[in-house]
Amino acid sequence: MSTQEYDYIIAGAGSAGCAVAYRLIENGAGSVLLLEAGEKDSSMFHKIPATVVKVFQQKSWPYMTLPQKHANNRSMLIAQGKVLGGGSSVNGMIYIRGQHQDYDDWKEKWGCEGWGYEDVLPFFRKAEANESLGDRYHGEEGPVPVGENRFRHPLTQACIRACAQMGLPYTNDFNGATQEGAGFYQTTIHKGERASTSQTYLKRVAGNPKLTVLTHALVHRVDIDGKRASGVTYSIKGGAPITAKARKEVIVSSGTFGSAKILMLSGIGPKEHLESVGVKTKLDLPVGKNFHDHLHMSLNATINEDISLFQEDKGISAVKHMLQWQMFRSGLMTSNILEGGAFVDSEGVGRPDIQLHFLPLLDNFDNTPGEKPEAEAHGVSIKVGHLRSKSRGEVRLKSSDPNELVEIDANFLSKPEDLENQIRAVQTGLKVLEMPSLKRIVKRVIEPDNIAIDDKQGLEAFVRENIKTVYHPGGTCKLGTSTEDSVVDLQLRVHGVDNLRVVDMSICPQVPSGNTNAVAMMIGERGADLILQAQ
Repeated sequence: MSTQEYDYIIAGAGSAGCAVAYRLIENGAGSVLLLEAGEKDSSMFHKIPATVVKVFQQKSWPYMTLPQKHANNRSMLIAQGKVLGGGSSVNGMIYIRGQHQDYDDWKEKWGCEGWGYEDVLPFFRKAEANESLGDRYHGEEGPVPVGENRFRHPLTQACIRACAQMGLPYTNDFNGATQEGAGFYQTTIHKGERASTSQTYLKRVAGNPKLTVLTHALVHRVDIDGKRASGVTYSIKGGAPITAKARKEVIVSSGTFGSAKILMLSGIGPKEHLESVGVKTKLDLPVGKNFHDHLHMSLNATINEDISLFQEDKGISAVKHMLQWQMFRSGLMTSNILEGGAFVDSEGVGRPDIQLHFLPLLDNFDNTPGEKPEAEAHGVSIKVGHLRSKSRGEVRLKSSDPNELVEIDANFLSKPEDLENQIRAVQTGLKVLEMPSLKRIVKRVIEPDNIAIDDKQGLEAFVRENIKTVYHPGGTCKLGTSTEDSVVDLQLRVHGVDNLRVVDMSICPQVPSGNTNAVAMMIGERGADLILQAQ
């Protein structure tokens, strides 16, 4: 077994891990080893925004839940990026931070002092280079370009107009003073290309002799000597184990599933569970608990005009779009497809609780594989979902083998209010489809098929059969002050272990309201700042 030594070791080169690596190198904090289980993001399809479905399907960990008893015993796909840049290299590129109250809830409801909205806002701004917004909510000089889509599909525009007709205000900033409204999402797309954390943060320090980036590197465990994290053991492409020593800190940034798995394989987790899979317990902490995710359903409607994206990826159309992108970085291929959306306060309480995504084709690409046939018509989809699940599940090891994926007991819809909230989300989407700008082009709503907007029983059946994840998992290494219900302290240090932090979406007490890539980058920025302060 060979041995290496660095000042810092980061397990996971996703949205948070890349941010941490960049800030440590930029500030001259020492040598950094960045380990990524996936491959390099060198494929052209990582650069093309519109090929999001292709890269997502091919460059992700194929996580599946156990059968969900509250969702007709269906297993659900919760794929997560397995490539340099992590989720930012395979996601829909939507830039959403969540609501002010989400972070104030972290502070006030879960006791996470120092993590309120005004505490985290500087780190959102630090990450961002916004091309068009410059008030107190936005940054202009960060590593990550955030801006407007240059391609806007007429069906997306029709959906946004429908929301206005329903009474929602139009907005060009879901990340400012308020989240409520409908409009085009800002995205992490720059000059027609995906701006992942690999192509932004890491690219800025590419070639720096203090940074070593290894791909195909699977972390087996964090090595712990007494009460101190001394390094990690990993392997490259299934080869012999390699030990890397950390002089200063080990930072685990492998995501909600990967970080929980690494900690548990290291002997940090629920004692009874670890012993059941043959892992000796070093610290009894609630790793894997508090798991939750955003859920949604796709409302699909056929249309009476052949203007959707159906068949645009075939034949002459595909060639034309690709040539336009290659020659001019313009046209359909620069679109993230999910170009627009809305946040709706469905209960009239002054805080949005439902998110809509607009899709200019019939959506079935993120269903569980084999669950539904391919769409065979022009259409439009409104993806609807409630933003703050109360149900909690658990992530566990299947065995002590680091090559094996974790077991995900998601427990979706186990709280009755979650079901009620998702039914209301479907009703909200159906109202949008009834507005004039969509009513005149919709031929027939096919999902849900022939279910009236006030048919609670029918809508409940639809929800249970069609609900799926939005790939925004969080919570398994929860932030907090008590070892009874949290894994990391308010500086992201694992309780009871020196020189070990978790820095990614797994720390969220409650996943913020909306898409999560911006949140992961903020956590990376905040984590890096905490590490630098501790030097």
